[in-house]
Amino acid sequence: MTRDEPVIVARIARAHGIRGAVLLDAETDHAEALFQTGRRLLVVEGPSGPRPKEEPPVGHDLAPAEMAVTVHEARPHNDRWLVQLSEIPDRTAAETLRGAGLAVPRSELPDMPDDGYLLNDLIGMTVIEDATPVGVVRDVYDLPAGPTLGVDVDGRERLIPFETEIVSSVDPAEGAVHVTLPKGLLDI
Repeated sequence: MTRDEPVIVARIARAHGIRGAVLLDAETDHAEALFQTGRRLLVVEGPSGPRPKEEPPVGHDLAPAEMAVTVHEARPHNDRWLVQLSEIPDRTAAETLRGAGLAVPRSELPDMPDDGYLLNDLIGMTVIEDATPVGVVRDVYDLPAGPTLGVDVDGRERLIPFETEIVSSVDPAEGAVHVTLPKGLLDI
């Protein structure tokens, strides 16, 4: 991943009210720092994958080449963030962004320790159990029970919970996620 590659920090869960506010599911531990007034967020994905740059969401006037929005106001709201985006004038426009990913350039994220990594960094890494490759991480899902790795095992996706009981270590330099899998997990 390059230093300026966008990293998803939130997803738009739904519209809130009639004035274009949205509820965000934060995908970062640094939401308070990242959802400040004036912050530009890139709209990088919609509910069915990446948005084409030449097609802005219907209902507002974002420039096609610049799929970005500006935080006008933001505050925690239950377990989500309630955010008013300057470019979103009403509920109709907000609804067009439901499910979209919001990102910032990687260089704008708070510094991590030398051995730190983002969950998105796991994509492409080899999952290894007892020195034997199990598969390759193809996706990381943020599920209610916690992050879950979508691992390609012999051409089929298998879900592996990203929990300390299962994932013993992550080695970004090696490109490996070392695991101890519960018996039968890959048979589900």
